[in-house]
This record gives sequence, structure tokens and C-alpha cells, in this order.
Amino acid sequence: MRFSTFAAAAAVTLALAPAAHATGFGANLIANGNAETGNTAGWNTTSAFTVVQYGASGGFPFPADPGPSDRGTYFFAGGESNAKSTASQTIDLSALSTAINTGTSRYDLSAWLGGYASQNDNATLTATFFGNGGAVLSSASLGPVSNSERGNQTGLLLRDTQGYIPVGALNVGITLTMTREAGSYNDGYADNLSFAVATAPVPEADTYAMLLGGLALLGVVAKRKQRKVQA
Repeated sequence: MRFSTFAAAAAVTLALAPAAHATGFGANLIANGNAETGNTAGWNTTSAFTVVQYGASGGFPFPADPGPSDRGTYFFAGGESNAKSTASQTIDLSALSTAINTGTSRYDLSAWLGGYASQNDNATLTATFFGNGGAVLSSASLGPVSNSERGNQTGLLLRDTQGYIPVGALNVGITLTMTREAGSYNDGYADNLSFAVATAPVPEADTYAMLLGGLALLGVVAKRKQRKVQA
């Protein structure tokens, strides 16, 4: 009976505890994720995928247009005269395999994605986890950001997703895809791409406080029951 009371109270305490926020994630593992090399270094590209300077002539995003506050000088674009272009790279996760195989390692995938004015050209970012022999274990995607989501304004919007890295993952493939829907130039835009890993959950201070409070309450209940039994 005492055990069931403890379990029930603990369950209530845990249910009331807020979920951990995106804290404790490590460094961005994507090479040249912000295009600040001024070129596509670190990426394997197809078609006319390119890097453009903010404020370049031709209707490209200006530094004051919607986008990251730390946008730097350059961003990624789909490029001249193509319906679809891509940039990809593979991140080796083998050094984290011990932590990953506990099933508690999390990832945070984020990017600023957008396009040009009322055209629906767009960008998507995909992370695909691979195991032994190149087996696909799972994937996650961001975007596309439509022209209506941008309010038909040239610019980029933040997209973010988090999840658990599948047990057995040895590497993750990152693919940025730009798709043209109108005009001659592929105006899929992207900047500040990030993939970061947390090798263990990081609860917040208020979570600990609520759990300790719940345990203290259980102690009081147990003492009262003990007194009643003795009486």
C-alpha cells in the first residue's frame, strides 16, 4: 500500500514538472552552416547551388529584411536557371556512439529558410540518420517556408525541431534542397543551419525543485500514516 501511494504521488509530481527546454546542446556540427566562407566549402553541391551576399542586386534579401539577427554577410541560394539544387554533407557520430546507444542522446536541428517576394520558391533542410551498412534509421525535416508564411515578403524565417538520435546511429546526412516554383532563378534561400547534440537530458532547476517538493510531501504523508498505525 505504501509503495502504491509513493508511485501515485511521484507520478503526479512528474506530470506537473515542466519538460526540459533545449538546453545543454553542444556546438553546431554542420560545417559552414552560415555560408560565411563566402562559398560552398564543406558542402557537396548539385546544379547551380550558390552563396549570395545580403543586399546583392536583383531582389535578394537585404540585411534589414526578415532573417537571423546574426546573419553575417552571406546566405545560401538555389542559383541560376535550375528547378532544383542541393547541398549535402555527412557528420560522423561514431565518437558519440556510447552515449547514443543509451537511447538518451538528443539532437536539435534548426535553420532560417525563405524565398523571394510572392514567388513560392523554397528551401528544406533534412537530417537522415544512418546505421551499420548505411541503413536508414530515421530522419527529420524543416520547411519549406511558403510565400504566404513570409507574408509575400523577401526574407527568411526560423524553423527548428528536436528529437532523440536513434540507437545505432553512426552518422547523419544533412541535405539542403532548394526548389524553384516561379521565375528563372531558384530563389530558395537558407542561412544559419545548425545540427547540435546533447548526450544526456538536462533538466531545469525548477524541475528539480518540484521533484524535491514532491518527495518532501511523500515523507510527511508517510509519517502521518505511521503515527496512525501506532495509535
